[in-house]
Amino acid sequence: MSIQRVIAALDTLRVLHEQLLEIAEQKKGVITRNDVQALASLTSKENRILKLVTEADDERVAASLAFVQEKGIRSNLRLTVSELSRLVFQPEERLQLQEAQQTLNGLLNRLKEENQFIRELLQQSLDFVDYSLNIMTSRPEDESLYRHPQQPQSKIGRSMFDTRA
Repeated sequence: MSIQRVIAALDTLRVLHEQLLEIAEQKKGVITRNDVQALASLTSKENRILKLVTEADDERVAASLAFVQEKGIRSNLRLTVSELSRLVFQPEERLQLQEAQQTLNGLLNRLKEENQFIRELLQQSLDFVDYSLNIMTSRPEDESLYRHPQQPQSKIGRSMFDTRA
């Protein structure tokens, strides 16, 4: 009976990860529009969901331990869902468990790909900001113009920013 508790926990994890996937989709648009406020809001929402994921995973672990103990196995090992499915003798319950596992694995893989893409978008944004700052703060002496090697370089540089502020 407690395998249904494991399946319910996996279903809860599936729903939460679907929400995380939706947030990842929204993040891509927000990053490309350079909307920092919306990105902060999405990150806050994502953090709340991640806390719920942790709680749901704790429930899955507790349900797994209860199921193993119900089967007469006195172990505190954290068994994987694949290992648990070998202990389920009802074919329909085993099928439900395996389907829940496969669905969750698919979502996790998609979420991993989305997060990698978001990481690359953020890195490109940071590279662009760094490049822009370098252009704004470069001095004319830094330009690639020919100078006589013996000519002393001017130590006085102009900056667009007031460094005394």
